[in-house]
Amino acid sequence: MRYMILIHSNDTAEAAWDGGEKSVLDATHGALIGELMASGELVDMNELDMEDVMFTGRHNGKPVTSRGPFTEGTEWIGGYYIIEVADSERAREIAGRLAENKYSPIEIRRIMHTPPQG
Repeated sequence: MRYMILIHSNDTAEAAWDGGEKSVLDATHGALIGELMASGELVDMNELDMEDVMFTGRHNGKPVTSRGPFTEGTEWIGGYYIIEVADSERAREIAGRLAENKYSPIEIRRIMHTPPQG
């Protein structure tokens, strides 16, 4: 089964990483990426840029795109992993190892459809 692990972030987390905890964050991700690559469970992963955020919607029936971030929330998605694992227990175990758990939630979502391999 494939899962997407969405890593939420917030101002508290960002301040901690900038305040000296970045080495812990980098070491945690480095070890996890290495393990998932070796086991064949890593499908994709990346950090998401906050400087080039765009939103799309409809206005008067026409598509409209605007620059962001304009969300009113105090959290944002900072990155993600897509993993292919045996079950949800393994997905929870992987997500539970992320350093971000200390400051913000980690969301685990099962991917419903896998694109055909071509």
